[in-house]
Amino acid sequence: MKRRNKLVFGILAIILIAILASFTPIAQHVRNRTWDQIVLTATTVFRFHDNGGSQSLEEKNKQLTLENTRLASELIDYDRLRSQLKAPSFDGMQAISAHVISRPIDTLQSEYVINKGIEEGIGSDEAVVVNGSALVGFVSQVSLHSAVIQTVLHPKTSVTAETVVTDSGATPARGLVTSQFQTSIHMGTIPRDATLSVGQNVVTTSNGSQIPYGIVIGSISSISKPENEAYQQAVIQLPYNPDAIEAVTVLAPK
Repeated sequence: MKRRNKLVFGILAIILIAILASFTPIAQHVRNRTWDQIVLTATTVFRFHDNGGSQSLEEKNKQLTLENTRLASELIDYDRLRSQLKAPSFDGMQAISAHVISRPIDTLQSEYVINKGIEEGIGSDEAVVVNGSALVGFVSQVSLHSAVIQTVLHPKTSVTAETVVTDSGATPARGLVTSQFQTSIHMGTIPRDATLSVGQNVVTTSNGSQIPYGIVIGSISSISKPENEAYQQAVIQLPYNPDAIEAVTVLAPK
C-alpha cells in the first residue's frame, strides 16, 4: 500500500473513532457540563434573576384571570379529584422560577432551554407554566444548571384534559390535547354527546404524580363534529404568545 493511501486511511480511522466517541455517555456528560458552564456564564454576564418583581399591570391581570380559572375548576371537582384521582395539590408543588435563555433556530422544534437544572431542584417530566397557571410544556431533558422544555406545540406532547364547567351538576368533557402541525393545539377523542362551547376553558387532568389538576391549557376557539364519527374535536387557543415567553415556572414535587 502506498504511503499516501496509508495516510488517508489513518485520517479516516481517526475521524470514525471521534464520531463514535461523541455518542458515548462520557462524551454526553462532557457536553452537558460544558453547556452548564455556558449557562452559568451567560446568567452572570447578563444578570438574569428570578422573575416576580417586574410584572406589568397587564401581566398581573392575566395571571389573576388564569389563577381564577384554575381555582374555579379545582373547587367544583375538589371531592372527586381527591377521592378518585388522588391528584397532587397545585399549591403543594414547589414553584421554581427560570429564564428562557435559548430557543431553537427551527421554531417548529417547539423547545426552550432554561437556566435552571438538577442543582436547583428540577427533574424530568415536570410541568412548566407561565403567568402562574398556564401550561407551557414539560421538562424533557435536564442537566446540572439547565433544562430543555418540550412545549405543548411539540409533536410528541400529549396531555389529558377536560373542560371547565360552571354548573356543579354538569359533567366536564374529557379529551386528549395534542399539537397539530406544530402551529396549533387540538383537543380530540371527545365523546360526541359531550357538551362543548366556544370560549370554554380547558385544564389539565392529573397524571397522579407530577401534573396537578387544573393547569390552564387554553380556551376553545372552534368545534368540529364530523358526521358518522364517534368523537368531536376542538381547537384550543393558548392564553399567551409562545414567541414572547422569557420566563417560566417549573412545578416540582416538594
